[in-house]
Parts: sequence; structure tokens; C-alpha cells
Amino acid sequence: MKFKILILFTIVCFCKTYAQEYEVNFNKEYIKENDENVSIEINEIQELIYIIFANTEFAKENPTMVKTDTEYYNKMIEHFSEYSDLPIVKKFDSLLEENLLYYFVLAGNAYGYKFKHKNIVPTGIYDFPAKGVGNLEVESNPIPELIKNLEQYAEKSKYRKFFKQKKEYYSSLKTDYQNYAQIDLQTKWLQNRFDYRINSFRVLTSPLISSMNATQTFEDNDFKETLFFLPTIKNNEALSKKYNKAINTRVIFTEIDHNYVGKVSEKFTESIDSIFGEREKWADVNNKGTQYYPTPIKVFDEYLTWGLFILYAYDNYEQETLSEVTDNINGVLIERGFPKAKEFNSRLLEIYKVSENAQMSDLYPDILEWCAQQ
Repeated sequence: MKFKILILFTIVCFCKTYAQEYEVNFNKEYIKENDENVSIEINEIQELIYIIFANTEFAKENPTMVKTDTEYYNKMIEHFSEYSDLPIVKKFDSLLEENLLYYFVLAGNAYGYKFKHKNIVPTGIYDFPAKGVGNLEVESNPIPELIKNLEQYAEKSKYRKFFKQKKEYYSSLKTDYQNYAQIDLQTKWLQNRFDYRINSFRVLTSPLISSMNATQTFEDNDFKETLFFLPTIKNNEALSKKYNKAINTRVIFTEIDHNYVGKVSEKFTESIDSIFGEREKWADVNNKGTQYYPTPIKVFDEYLTWGLFILYAYDNYEQETLSEVTDNINGVLIERGFPKAKEFNSRLLEIYKVSENAQMSDLYPDILEWCAQQ
């Protein structure tokens, strides 16, 4: 039986499973090319994966999984719908039926591959980046056994021709990121407040990504690179230019800061487990969205990663925009099942105002003490 899903800004991190490290290979050439870089990419293999997702029966019955309100989506369906009976579409459909989180596992691991003429071959850089997400763990990379069917789909549907025809459109989406995202400002702010340096940030976007987002940092040869799986920039004409930019920045910021917050939270695990172990106080158990945050530390980190954007807004925006951002964040978090968002964020900002520009690790004792009193 298929089930309806409603996912609002689901943010997940790929997790390490089976006590294995991620299989990535950052050689000297890759490090030299990407150090201190922010890259925006619409990856050819990943877009193939998203197109196949969009043509499954599962996606048709769960429309929030794919962004459907664009001309691009309509043109894509017009082009690819006749190939929905091919084996790879049926396979993806069955995997999504089994566990929605295959969406992340397949798209994440696809980043380790590229086209070489008609063939799909490994890049040799990201060998197995998505070993697990949430409650889904996989023992081996699923992409190799799917390659023949992916190649068949790409050839029969003339996918590479379609992708090439859309290059100008894809470029415009990447330009939107450069104009609206302000990733450089975000990372500078975070790296000034956390004792943790990330060398490279890579946004992997698609016009078909809706609200299922993910992030993870990978390390090899003392080089750290963060991947973000994010939707394209949203230009809402009903919003002011400043608030529109702030909302787009927020979507990215609350992904980026997961990679910083987690490192600090680990040092306060005992306290966080004690406080947020009383789950019903902090997470609405009747809200299905909270199932993606099954442990005390994941619940706390979700509060804090969103709350940090209010601190960022306090430092960078005028009062009117700060107020709009604060109301937006509180509303989204409460809707998603985090009932103390307003009180938590108010207290977090009070603490920050007293210790502006402090390291975030210095704020943990005060905010956790407040949490313990609730």
C-alpha cells in the first residue's frame, strides 16, 4: 500500500553504518582545485535519478516528494512519461515503497558516477557517500547493480540530449544561488563561531527537489568537503526582496550549520540526553515529521540549528527582517512538531546578545541550563 507523505524542509544527515568510514578519495589535485571553494552543481547522473523518481507511481501518489509546479517539470514529464515501464522505474518505485529514505541513498550515491559516452562509470572520488540515512542502512552501494538499467533508460529516453538542451536553464538556477544564497557570508559567520573548519562546500541542486534536503561532511587527507542536497532558489514575488533573500539563505544555513553543531553537541551528550530524553516535552510524538529525529541529541540539534539562523539574522539583517525571520522559523518548527521553538529561540537570542561573537560552545551551558528548567 502506498502512503501519503507531507514533508516540510526535511533535513537529514547521511550516517555512518557498520563501523565503516565513508569511502571518499580526495587526492592532491582534487584538494588543490577545491580548497576554499563554494560550488553550485546540477549533476548529470543525479538529475537522471531525480527524473526517474518523478516518473514512479510512488511520486504520483505522493506529490510533495517532487517539485511539480514548474514548466521544467511539465516538459520533463512530457518527454519521459512514455518510458515509465522500463525496469529501472519499476525498481525505484519498489524501493521507495519499501522505505522513502531510498530517495537519499540513491541520489547520494549517484554523485559518485558520471557518463563516459553511453556508459556510467565511477568518478573515483565519492565511492560510497550514502551508507545510511535515518533508520535506513545499506551494506553496499546500490548503484553498481543498477547501472545497466540506468544506461538503458538514458539511451532509450535520449536523456543526455534532454540534459544538454536544458544547460542554459540549469545555468540560470546556479546564478540564482550566487545572487541569493550568500553561502560565503554564512560559512564565514559559522567558522568564526565554531572551532571547526570545512575546506569546501558543494551544493547539489535540482529543479525537481522539493523539500527533502540532506547534508554531510566528508574527510580524507585532512580535507573536509560538505555536500548539500538542496532545492533551487525560490523567488516569491509576494515577499520583499530582503525577506526573500533571507528565506533562501535560511534554507541553506540550516543545512550548513548541522555540520558544525553536531561536533559541539557530542561534547554535551550526557546533559542533552538527560534533558531531551523527556521527549514529549520537546517533540510532538503525534507529528510524523519528528520520527526523523529519534534521539535526544537529534531533537536538540534541530532546535539549535534553526535557532542559530536567528542569531545570524540578528548580526546581518535589519530589525524588520529579523522579526520576519524569527516568526517564520518559530512557525515552521512548531508546525513540524517542535512545540518549544518560540521560547527556546527567545532565550537563545537573549544569551547571544550578552555574549556577542562568542564561540557557540560557550553558549551551550546556558541554553542547556534553561532547557533543564522547563
